[in-house]
Amino acid sequence: MKPLQSRLWQFLDLPVWKCTHAERLPYAPVPDPILAGARLIIGRGCQLPNSLLRDLVIALAGVQPEIQDENAWLAAGRPGARIILGFNLTSSADGFSWQGTLPLSSSQKRELWHRLCDLNSEH
Repeated sequence: MKPLQSRLWQFLDLPVWKCTHAERLPYAPVPDPILAGARLIIGRGCQLPNSLLRDLVIALAGVQPEIQDENAWLAAGRPGARIILGFNLTSSADGFSWQGTLPLSSSQKRELWHRLCDLNSEH
């Protein structure tokens, strides 16, 4: 189904099925995008230190975050995630769990870890 048809079916509360091979059935409902657990958006020309990445994996309860360059993330239509962290972003963006600049100051580190603790306690 096309998006408008799919919304109409959902509005009418008709059963909606998911197709894993959309190329075979072009009018099938579009499957919902899979939401990533954690995504790190890195600004242009910025390199995330390995020590910070290791600490983030620990803070994210072992979840390996998807790391994306800011340009690639913008070109992909700003895909979402449960936790989105931004480092050295050149454009303002809404919906981030936390944003900061590298190298992290001591106050930014406290803000980041406090925010990660809050996000982990929600799930």
